[in-house]
Amino acid sequence: MVLLSQLTLVSSQSQESLPFLMNTATQFELVGFPVHHPPLESGKVQSVSGTLVNWSPGFQWTSFGSALPLGQEYYAEVVGPMAHPWLGQRFELDENATRVRSDNGLVSVISPLNTCGMPNHTLVGADLEIRRHLTIDTLWGEAVRNRILFGGEKRSSFRFSFSGGSNGSRIIAPTLDAAKSLRWLDTKSPASMTSSLLVIPPGTAVGIVFGSQRGFPLAISGVAKTWPTAAPLQSGENFLAYPYCADLRLGVDWGSKKEGFTGATKPSSNEDRLEILAGTARRCYFPESQSNGSVRWRLFDPMDSSGSWVNPPAYLERIPVGQGFMLRKAKADPNHLFYPPQS
Repeated sequence: MVLLSQLTLVSSQSQESLPFLMNTATQFELVGFPVHHPPLESGKVQSVSGTLVNWSPGFQWTSFGSALPLGQEYYAEVVGPMAHPWLGQRFELDENATRVRSDNGLVSVISPLNTCGMPNHTLVGADLEIRRHLTIDTLWGEAVRNRILFGGEKRSSFRFSFSGGSNGSRIIAPTLDAAKSLRWLDTKSPASMTSSLLVIPPGTAVGIVFGSQRGFPLAISGVAKTWPTAAPLQSGENFLAYPYCADLRLGVDWGSKKEGFTGATKPSSNEDRLEILAGTARRCYFPESQSNGSVRWRLFDPMDSSGSWVNPPAYLERIPVGQGFMLRKAKADPNHLFYPPQS
């Protein structure tokens, strides 16, 4: 269960900042984050040369890289101008290479977390914000370690899942080394474990099973976004969450023909579908075309082997803020974007 606090919004670096409260369950659930870390710095891109992005950050008293904190994952996000071709896109930083530069240059790096490939000349003129990633380690790592060491929990009772498209979910599990320090393992490929695999990109959700005894309250504060968010879609499973401080209204804010959901008169395995997951329960919705040309997400009857809707009709109209969902895509959509709530 997640809850967005109704406290008064407070201005932070010219953006809205507010707390986000979450209670994780002991059964599987998908959760996302409608708030994001405030920017470490912002500025405009002046030029791009290879992997180097030259920009003009707001402070000039030292090189940007020298002020980049250690041990964190950072990314650059394009937040303007509104007509810029990179609006809403992100690229990863090579933190070590950026840190040792004597100027303000940003060193980009090839990464599956890049939403529009590597920066090129078309990035010039973009308004950038550099911010720290949300990760399962920074959000839950200390609590997981304490629950294992002092709470009598088994390591196997904690599980964090990321969608892997047609390859299925990627599961990250905790372990303790000889010094009782927390380590993370990719259960499918332990040798390939890197810190980037712990990242929860904007617009995505993470599947959580948090212990076997009780849930865990988590409170974070962050900024509320007001610009589009790139969230590329893979063929197959995608764990998603609306990255804004509002319920996701299907057919209004997202989930319409504008995003490529054409709908049909009967559910089909070849159609995109949306699934709400909670524990072992699963509710599946297909886009149904309406007489007025719109699309509504109608509940599928899992007990009918011929494939049909539930009757009487039941529709999914909105998804609460912070709740994740799974979208099964028939075809990949690398250009997919979430947009702020529509008026």
